[in-house]
Amino acid sequence: MHHNPELESPMKRYIFSAPVRGLLLALLAFIGTGAAQAALGQAPSVAAPGSAPSGARMLAAVPAANGMYTVHEAVLANGSTVREYASAGGIVFAVTWKGPLLPDLGALLGNYFPTLQLQTEQNRQAGLRRAPVTMERDGLVLQSMGHMRNFFGSAYAPALVPNGVSINHVLQ
Repeated sequence: MHHNPELESPMKRYIFSAPVRGLLLALLAFIGTGAAQAALGQAPSVAAPGSAPSGARMLAAVPAANGMYTVHEAVLANGSTVREYASAGGIVFAVTWKGPLLPDLGALLGNYFPTLQLQTEQNRQAGLRRAPVTMERDGLVLQSMGHMRNFFGSAYAPALVPNGVSINHVLQ
């Protein structure tokens, strides 16, 4: 039987294209960079001693000067530092990361991750590859930049930021 690429579904061609293979490899790298962290909208993963993600070392869980939130910081096994900003009610409203490898953004963003995936796909279709990602949509504000050995970024859910807290001050 003769193979005719024109008869293949667009999805099949899409799934096996080089850019998609690269994206899949990058996502696998994200997943393989270490332990899961807390996600936006959930309790901090490093809230209690001994509860840091596997392979991570908890550095601090410090209340902010105004007492309206707590900063939970951990160093992952890959050397990246993740900070979770949790409201007094114990819900993560923002996360930041910095280090040699991206943390597992799926784990950090939780239910907000599909929003990032959609934005990344739209950027790819627009020809923006390996560009910084800055977005504000569907209840997620995210900025991610860097290159190998120097990644950094932040994400927050505006609806979860405690009243009276300046997110710009938090993310400085």
